[in-house]
Amino acid sequence: MVRGLISLVVSVVFILALVSPATAAKRVSAEAEKDPVVFVHGFTGSSSGYDNMKQWLISQGWPSSYLYAIQYTDTTGSNIDNAYELQSFVNQVLRQTKAAKVDIVAHSMGGLSTRYYVKYLEGAQKVDDVITLGSPHHGTNSSYFGLWTEGAREMVPGSAFLNDLNSADETPNGSDTSSIIQYTSIYSSADTVINPYTSSIINGADNVQITGVSHSGLLTDITVRPFVLEGLQDGGANSN
Repeated sequence: MVRGLISLVVSVVFILALVSPATAAKRVSAEAEKDPVVFVHGFTGSSSGYDNMKQWLISQGWPSSYLYAIQYTDTTGSNIDNAYELQSFVNQVLRQTKAAKVDIVAHSMGGLSTRYYVKYLEGAQKVDDVITLGSPHHGTNSSYFGLWTEGAREMVPGSAFLNDLNSADETPNGSDTSSIIQYTSIYSSADTVINPYTSSIINGADNVQITGVSHSGLLTDITVRPFVLEGLQDGGANSN
């Protein structure tokens, strides 16, 4: 009887420790210091492509409840349609987390729908940092192999979509001049999918060139991670 009572007391103390004000405050503090992160996949991509990066960010102090990866309905479709899906997804994330803004990490073509969302939809008011990984901001010759899809046609260098997206300001900050959007474009000279790889350079961003990493490797290679982390912490030294 005494032993059972002791066991019960120990269990209650353990549970109270888990939900103690200090523990709760630490969790709230971690969330308050960070924005939720929305991951955006690329052409024919999948939300699961970010599973590795999610686990890494958790090890860096992000709550798992602050990490969200969108799955587009049409992975080869128009960036404009995808941007509207992204808008709805971000709104859902903000409602769920009660945060004011999100950070976005986008791979490949996902960087284009992200920039469209920021430039023409609500992203200018709801995004803090934008990080793109191997995004064809000025098009890629690889897109000629998929011209039966709208997404590939939009990625053709000099397409009407890209000319419009890159007109006036390639990295718009929106209406909140007191809190500008930080842009980071990470790309690899070994990326043979983005041709030329220098297409990833955008004016107004912190453009980071790395070597020896493939297009898909940008999602998982450890050499990319410090630059992602810097971008999420407003580290873009050359931003607007």
